[in-house]
Amino acid sequence: MTLLAVERTLTVFTAQVVETDGLLARVAVLLNPYDVRELALSLDEGELRVVVEGDGFDAGRVAARLAKIIGVLEVAVE
Repeated sequence: MTLLAVERTLTVFTAQVVETDGLLARVAVLLNPYDVRELALSLDEGELRVVVEGDGFDAGRVAARLAKIIGVLEVAVE
């Protein structure tokens, strides 16, 4: 039996972050219905990176939801 790797779409959201208290918890609750594969906060760079797998959602809508909390600077679909 051979297993084939299926390549899935990844959407990456990045934002500049100033305030960090409770930030990851708020973002995690906001993104609960999505297949989040990475949620990383770099205090050195002041950047939040969110990677969502799959293409069955509207990236613009997710970015708008995130913008309410942090402001999204970039959305990249890989």
